[in-house]
Amino acid sequence: MAEPTEGNDRTRTPPPNPAPGVASGNGAPTALNVKLLNDALADAELLLSYAIDNGVVADPLVVQSVLEARSAARLGWTEEAGARLLIAAATLADMLKPVSAESLRNTQGYRKKSLGRRLALPLTMGLLATVIVLYSTLAFLFSSFSKNIQKDLDVATPLAVKLVNELGAAPSPSKTLCLNSLSSAPSTGAPTIDSPALPPADNRKEVIDDLQQFAAAIRDMYGDARRMNRIYHGLSISAEQPEYLFDPKNPPTAGERTEMLELPPGLPDLVLASTERVCVYQRVRYYAQSTEESATVLTGAFASTILPVLYALLGAGAYILRCLEYKLRARTFISEAHSPRFITAAIGGAVVGLFNFGQGVSVSPLAIAFLAGYAVDVFFTFLEGMIQALSKSKESEADGKAKT
Repeated sequence: MAEPTEGNDRTRTPPPNPAPGVASGNGAPTALNVKLLNDALADAELLLSYAIDNGVVADPLVVQSVLEARSAARLGWTEEAGARLLIAAATLADMLKPVSAESLRNTQGYRKKSLGRRLALPLTMGLLATVIVLYSTLAFLFSSFSKNIQKDLDVATPLAVKLVNELGAAPSPSKTLCLNSLSSAPSTGAPTIDSPALPPADNRKEVIDDLQQFAAAIRDMYGDARRMNRIYHGLSISAEQPEYLFDPKNPPTAGERTEMLELPPGLPDLVLASTERVCVYQRVRYYAQSTEESATVLTGAFASTILPVLYALLGAGAYILRCLEYKLRARTFISEAHSPRFITAAIGGAVVGLFNFGQGVSVSPLAIAFLAGYAVDVFFTFLEGMIQALSKSKESEADGKAKT
């Protein structure tokens, strides 16, 4: 008996029988390849359908390979049919890119979503824009009220000084109007013995005109402050509300408020009218300035901290909606998570005010925040450039110290 030699080893263990569905030699593809080929066939048919719908002429061999692959999927795969299918799928993918089978499926899936889910992002951005517009409107109203109050102060303050110098002070003004008055006296009637002398007849008309102008400025100031306090109610540094301006315990009626803000009919006592108007002016001035200061603090804090973040988020949303519309129209939409972009946009909006973008930039900080949210990559590229510049400066300083 011949000794077993290399190549003639009869004692070797025979190879195991192939498992069901596993290829052996030129047999059928494995189970894994069957799944791969079925997926490739679905992708190829989807791409071929897109090419036909859009008038893209494909190679006849590619079309034939896809049709033969469909028959092979029904009758049984062969290596030749599988190889031709894979080549055809790769050819279609290269010919139609950036459109892919995945983007076509995602586009169809997005369009099949409910209307509420498709409008979620636009409605959120609309709500965000509404908040910004509302704040801008309130800020504009506040700015207008503030300017009007300042104009009234510029008119009323010199008149108050002039009237006090010309007429002096009445000895017994109304305690309702002048809270620091020691006694109460009627608002109308002939002047008392202790009252200062009345102005000469030729100056009376001038004094009355000054009083009318003074009272009008007080009324305008009070009206602007009251409207401002209605918008920013509860923001006044003082605890007073418009209805409680003159008497915190007993709010005046409309008639009493008119009597306080208007001059007495006929002006029987110019000195008393002047003194009481000055008292009312001091209280209205404090009320208007405290309301204005409170509103300025709130709007300033909102504009410097929260508003840039909102603008950056609005910019990020605008970019996402723009890209979404383009990708859906071009059928290149791929499902993406937008949360990272919104988070980075919020960070950019929060810190964008800390950087000086140079004298050549003439846009406002809020516009820069919007641009930072719209182009987050550009903003972070700017940050990386600053980091590199700082690193180079430190290296230059270190080299200079080493040389010295």
